[in-house]
Amino acid sequence: MSHHLLFEIGAEEIPPSYIEPALEQLEAGVREGLAERHLEFEGTRTFGAARRLTIEVTGLAERQPDRDEEVVGPNVKAAYDPQGNPTKALLGFCQGRGVDLSAVRRIVTAKGEYVAVTVHHVGKPAAEVVPPLLASVATRLQFPKSMRWLDDDTRFARPVRWLVALLDADVLPVKAFHLEAGRASQGHRFLSPGPVELAHAHEYLELLDRAHVLADHRERRARLESQRDALAREAGGKAVADDELTAIDTFLAEWPTAFLGSLDARYLDLPREVIVMALREHQRFFAVDDPASGKLLPKFVAVRDGDDRGLDTVRRGNEAVLAARLEDADFYWKTDLKRPLNVQIEALQGVVWMEGRGSLRDKAARLESLCEWLAGRLAPDAAKAARRAALLCKTDLTSEMIGSGKEYAALQGTIGSYYAARAGEPEDVCRAIAEHYQPRGAGEALPATDAGAVLAMADRLDHVAGAFVSAKVPTGSEDPLGVRRAGNGVIRILMEQSRHLDLYAATMESTRPLFAADPELAQAEIMKQLGDFWRSRIETALDERGAAYDVRDAALEARPPMPDGRTRPGWNDPSDALDRARALGLFRNDRRFEPLVVLFKRVDNILKATTESLTEPYDRGVLRDPAEIRLIAALDRARSDSDPLWEKRDYAGVLNALLGMEEPIHHFFDHVLVNAEEQRLRVNRLRLLAAVRGMFLRGWDLSRVVVGAEEGAVAGVQRSG
Repeated sequence: MSHHLLFEIGAEEIPPSYIEPALEQLEAGVREGLAERHLEFEGTRTFGAARRLTIEVTGLAERQPDRDEEVVGPNVKAAYDPQGNPTKALLGFCQGRGVDLSAVRRIVTAKGEYVAVTVHHVGKPAAEVVPPLLASVATRLQFPKSMRWLDDDTRFARPVRWLVALLDADVLPVKAFHLEAGRASQGHRFLSPGPVELAHAHEYLELLDRAHVLADHRERRARLESQRDALAREAGGKAVADDELTAIDTFLAEWPTAFLGSLDARYLDLPREVIVMALREHQRFFAVDDPASGKLLPKFVAVRDGDDRGLDTVRRGNEAVLAARLEDADFYWKTDLKRPLNVQIEALQGVVWMEGRGSLRDKAARLESLCEWLAGRLAPDAAKAARRAALLCKTDLTSEMIGSGKEYAALQGTIGSYYAARAGEPEDVCRAIAEHYQPRGAGEALPATDAGAVLAMADRLDHVAGAFVSAKVPTGSEDPLGVRRAGNGVIRILMEQSRHLDLYAATMESTRPLFAADPELAQAEIMKQLGDFWRSRIETALDERGAAYDVRDAALEARPPMPDGRTRPGWNDPSDALDRARALGLFRNDRRFEPLVVLFKRVDNILKATTESLTEPYDRGVLRDPAEIRLIAALDRARSDSDPLWEKRDYAGVLNALLGMEEPIHHFFDHVLVNAEEQRLRVNRLRLLAAVRGMFLRGWDLSRVVVGAEEGAVAGVQRSG
């Protein structure tokens, strides 16, 4: 026989963004708890609204099944004394498991001979098992911010006012938040105030609907979208798509009713983003587009939590509030347009950028120089636009719209691009200004233009450099200046747009003016910290893109050559590191992968153990053994075959070319004593192996890769940890 379980937590109005994550936690906690308690069920479903979090369980078993549990006790030597009598350890084990001594038997395990018993568990009724589970799950829900309203440490998003817990028609004795569950939910706060008595769990949605609470948020959202879209069509347009706003309105209203409102057409001279933000952020209204022109119409769609009574009064009130918002924005806009660009630029001199590190005007000068440097390496044609945009990109921070109109602060960059356009700046400059804050967060859009990408990276490189120079380094979970976010933005632009940049050189360029301004700084230490920072950001980026940890490390520990003969860190070019990690990851499925790694590790171990100087190239005239000559030929051939592939970044092809050395390396080890007694011969053989290792190290340090038995050992360590 199966049952229907309902559990509702009723509270003061919960912030919309808290509800869906809380429902996920509620459902996961109940499902996991039932599984742990061996209570079978058919399905679960959650319902969320401003004043309630609810879960229903269908097909719940009437009771737990009876089950036998095999329990292993102490080993035989500890269980019996030399005379064969049971010890205190065995007696305590039996007492703890509730079994008679006669139930004990001996078993042989991989660790030796132990005693064991079979414990029979009689299943308990669901009505007895479920209440403590529900109370535990409810009180363990986590929120971004929680409140205390009782005399103990109980916390929740908002004060909890009622609980409903029904198993079919029976109330379950759930106690939480100093409340006892009953069968009374609550209707709409204004349309149907008061209790809603539930005779049976399956009545929940129907009875609340009668009480003007559309408890199923999926149905509520569908109703809201249908009403919104119909009203937008009625106005001759289409509601501006906004999933986040739709979700917010869905969880703000328990009985949503959409209505159409108007705004004065003169406000349409404002930038589109300003109007949309005034509608969205402050009033939770939907903007309406004209599909033909793509421009906004002087209309909006709003949602009230109630029915259609008195809707004209509600509409007029909302229109008046919106008009006040737009009037402020219109004042900011017109005031800002009166300020020439040169005045805006010089105003930056009065704004501190980072304490002790100059003004925003100083930052603009650094960005101009850094954009020139970056564009020369990434997009030479974008240098002029990037430099001009660098000078102007922070001017909107002193504007009325951004500086005084705090509610529009999120539009910085976007507003600056509008002011630049009104001042007659070229389109590529304006776009770069608009894009230089992109990506604004994880998963957000990247700059679409070269000038925008160059300026976005310059701004973030300068920000990271300034933070480290000012000893404002992120630690643990603390990162008040958003340094990691800035670093992640640089890595995303490089990796996702396949832009190749020497990040260490870029860091040196970004710190150069800061070091010049303060010669007392510990430059070497700061550069080391910055190197570690960028390496950690790239590690995270590779992890997020699915690279196995050992493949990731193999790519980052490579030592690609520089034109002057020196090598650079394998993480130095993030986009290149991603390409090499992906190539090696795909090669892992090749049957030749493990033998290649094993060979490299053998070469690497020999070279790590030597004390000889191996910086010079090997002398071909000294190496006369046929196995040596064969390896040299294979090395020459691999270099010849792979050099053009390295240039084209065809790393799959490079790996295949390097495989040509596999058999000659094996042959070399089979027929040649590397550590020969004659020093000259020994050193040259080691230098030959160093040349072989160097071919691989150009792209990967294969000693970091885990293969064969090592994989099992690592997995065991991870499990035991």
